[in-house]
Amino acid sequence: MYYQNGSKNMVLSSVIMLRKKTILFILPSLKAGGSERVLSFVAKNINPKIFSTHLIVIGYKKDCVFDISGLPVSFLNCDRALFSIPKLFVIIYRHKPSIIFSTIGHVNLLMGFFSLFFQKTKFVGRESSVFSLMNKISGRNSSIYNLLYQVFYSRLDFIICQSEDMKYDLCRTLNLSASKVIIINNPITHEIKRTYNKVFVRDIIRFITVGRLSDEKGYLRLLQCLSYVKSYDFFYTIVGSGPQERLIKEHVNLLNLGSKINFVNYTPNVLDIIMKHDVYLQGSFVEGFPNALLESCSVGIPAIAFNVPGGTREIIQDGINGILVNDIQDFIKTLNNNILLRSFDNNIVRLSVQDNFNATKIINKYEVLFNSL
Repeated sequence: MYYQNGSKNMVLSSVIMLRKKTILFILPSLKAGGSERVLSFVAKNINPKIFSTHLIVIGYKKDCVFDISGLPVSFLNCDRALFSIPKLFVIIYRHKPSIIFSTIGHVNLLMGFFSLFFQKTKFVGRESSVFSLMNKISGRNSSIYNLLYQVFYSRLDFIICQSEDMKYDLCRTLNLSASKVIIINNPITHEIKRTYNKVFVRDIIRFITVGRLSDEKGYLRLLQCLSYVKSYDFFYTIVGSGPQERLIKEHVNLLNLGSKINFVNYTPNVLDIIMKHDVYLQGSFVEGFPNALLESCSVGIPAIAFNVPGGTREIIQDGINGILVNDIQDFIKTLNNNILLRSFDNNIVRLSVQDNFNATKIINKYEVLFNSL
């Protein structure tokens, strides 16, 4: 009898294994970045009893800053996605995956092209920005560029956006059917503590921003706003690196803010740094879905943010976990309201995002999508 039951269990296990869907997760690198963090987190946390996952990284292992332990990973060691085409083709041919899930525009574009050759595989792309606005900021807003995206994005079976603004913009700009564009917010990728007790230090308010030092993040206008704070003392920490680092530091000196500003390079312990501050500042002109803002709220730190296209207003509940402002004058006025900045309840801030963006809920949405393909 034991042998028979054991045989049945073995058969059942074999059937389950045969029914597993193989998913290749493809991204350009594992450098510090919101898209890289989210995709690697999803790959590592979806149900291994249902899905067999493999992470394909176009870049180099030496650049990896995320925990990928226990996850099958292949590094292609290519500087650009274009150079990786032969290797990617061979990997996809060998694995014959049920699903390919990619992120970042140029990688999604490449997967749309690959869909011509692997018609039994379902292709899912994850868009990471408000497409038209980021193209304007980056200078890529040409008719040929948009045509390429329109042709190859339309070949993807589904596209995941993180906010309503992203979906509307993508469908409008690339003339995509709304039925193939799905909204799944980014998850909180760390364990949420039950309580956070924040205490202000004397009369100093400690501000912080985390993100790439680039034009769209609006650091220069944040510094401009801070230069008008005269009613109290403050300290401002900027965590990140990027192409505007030199310009931002020059601006700090120009505004005589050198003694009040601290620059920190990327660190895996960024949450520990955020929790030592009082208010998160977001100066972005556009956001896909701001992970650092979400993480700030998840540890009870309220935010002041410009009301811009993207996922910011899906995170910030005005007056509950932060303040949305419409222009620089509004931002300066809010910054100078010392009483308002100190009025937020840190546990209410935490609870405001805990239910909507917890990892279990978001991962389940991915699993439902993958199972439907």
